[in-house]
Amino acid sequence: MIRSLLAVVLVVLPAFGLWSQEAAPEFSGPQVGEKLAPFAIKGILGDDAGKELDLIKSADGKPVCLIFVHEVTRPTVGLARAIGLFAASKKSDGLTSGVVFLSADATETENWMKRASGALPRGLPVCISPDGQEGPGAYGLNRKVQMTVLVGKESAVTANFALVQPSLQADGPKIAQAIVDVLGGGKGPTAEELQKLIGPMRPAAGVRPAPAKRGE
Repeated sequence: MIRSLLAVVLVVLPAFGLWSQEAAPEFSGPQVGEKLAPFAIKGILGDDAGKELDLIKSADGKPVCLIFVHEVTRPTVGLARAIGLFAASKKSDGLTSGVVFLSADATETENWMKRASGALPRGLPVCISPDGQEGPGAYGLNRKVQMTVLVGKESAVTANFALVQPSLQADGPKIAQAIVDVLGGGKGPTAEELQKLIGPMRPAAGVRPAPAKRGE
């Protein structure tokens, strides 16, 4: 009897859209077609260290790629490194890009970024948001995702990637293709080509010491 009732539930609920085995997709940041508002960030590494930057103002309507890292894990740092290096290689094509770390403890994250600098991308600003774990208020970033990558042009979003479980193999080529598309089109790099960009990851890039828990 119990098995019969369970069978009915499994058939009827999905049919009426009341239950699904697949989780609803997460949304983070402005969606395709929405505006990219200017926002301030602090440069941490290289020539940008200590400077206040605004990537949207710097882009001035030209193509832009914003890589927001909500949670530091080996996959998020690996993907940020790969996409960051690829984006940096497109600077001469007119792309403005940057990696922005979000954290409830800016000092702790800044110190970690300096220690892990060898595992972070070069050739583009690597920054921290002064707006804490929520990031720029106008962007509506979702703390339930681990990364948000926005590609845009003319101060509007052309591609949005809200990544709950980032993967270089699954997500890297899609993001890279969005960058290529906004620059005029062509074939983007494969996952294997992106992997070659980053090389072996250093242990320091794994996990930030005592990260703030979500919801705190």
